[in-house]
Amino acid sequence: MTPALWALRAVNLLLVLAAAWLGTRGKAVTVILPALAAAILCAADAACVFSGRPAEPKARAAASAGFAVADIMLVAWTSQWSGQWAGVPDLGVLIPAILIALEFGPVAGGAAAAAPAAFTVFLVATLGPNPGHAPVLALRGALFALAPVAAGAALGPARARSAAAARATLARLRAAQVGEYLSFALFQLRDYAITISSVSEAIALSPNDAKTGERVERLRKAAGELGVKLSRVLGDQSALTTARPPTAVSVDLTALVNGCVQECREAFAPDGVSVAVRVQNTPPPISSDRRSIELALLAVLQNSLEACAARGSGAVTVLLRSEGPNAEIEITDDGGGVSETDKVTLFEPFLSARRASHGLGLGLSMSRRFLERIGGGLRVKSKGGYTAALLVVPLQRELPKIRLEDSTWAGRRAEHS
Repeated sequence: MTPALWALRAVNLLLVLAAAWLGTRGKAVTVILPALAAAILCAADAACVFSGRPAEPKARAAASAGFAVADIMLVAWTSQWSGQWAGVPDLGVLIPAILIALEFGPVAGGAAAAAPAAFTVFLVATLGPNPGHAPVLALRGALFALAPVAAGAALGPARARSAAAARATLARLRAAQVGEYLSFALFQLRDYAITISSVSEAIALSPNDAKTGERVERLRKAAGELGVKLSRVLGDQSALTTARPPTAVSVDLTALVNGCVQECREAFAPDGVSVAVRVQNTPPPISSDRRSIELALLAVLQNSLEACAARGSGAVTVLLRSEGPNAEIEITDDGGGVSETDKVTLFEPFLSARRASHGLGLGLSMSRRFLERIGGGLRVKSKGGYTAALLVVPLQRELPKIRLEDSTWAGRRAEHS
């Protein structure tokens, strides 16, 4: 259910009515009633397409199938109404039947195309002036069914490839996001264990009495054991609290953005959702951690495309530009925006603004960490149904930024809040 498919179906019905009108010239038959029914059907279809309702993907697929079946019934009725039992108007069943095949498979599409032809065979065999035409009409219906069957069968491999690409991209993003989050959480735990141990040792140097010293000693040993166990789990990690230390390589941001957009377009963008890339003040190649930039960009693009897909249509614009000492990647979508309630928890781990999403709720929070570990950042604004995410990438590698809530007592200093 997209504006393009709605226009295709409307034109199809218009051509059916035109063929019926041409076939009834000079006869006491008018196509006003079928035309009125077609107008009502197109208006109802347009109300769903352009309002974005129903929002749930399965419900939208069911509504789209319902309108396609209604198109086929209207075409069959118009053909019978105009007395063209097997004339040109019958060709109008092909477009909605192919759409059904693309959505629900070749068998459903073939049945949708053959059903009105079978009905025509029944009418001709029982009521028509020449029942001998029934076998020819049956063959005609079988030929009609070939087109949607072929379309549905051809789409199968393409759907499989698209699904495989989506699974691969999702798996890569989830593995990176979960790994980053667990590494960060374990670092924090070990950091606090070190702090507890240090404080315990300080108290032990000047105990008030023997009993207090004994208790403090037990606390110190317990904290030491906790630190050892966490160290075994965490391993030898970098000071940046990431499971994979960043590397400095030459990064062509223009090529990276185009590659990520293409990957996300194949994985997450259904028909009706457009993606455009614009480059303004092309940034020079930079020496930075390509993986951190790529993962952040993929996650934000996924959010935007899935927000538009949930509405059935939309547009995502990616703007790459140089801005002072930084390169900026601005991703804007018209997927409905973010509510005021969700804005408060936008960067909270395991919280998602899309309740029906199957995501982990780590996309934005971990994307911000990926960028901040190379000295960049991520900001999100939303207003009036539009959402804009700004990814900031330093042209020269900077020190990592540590947020106030990420700092601990063990000597880590928050550079910003």
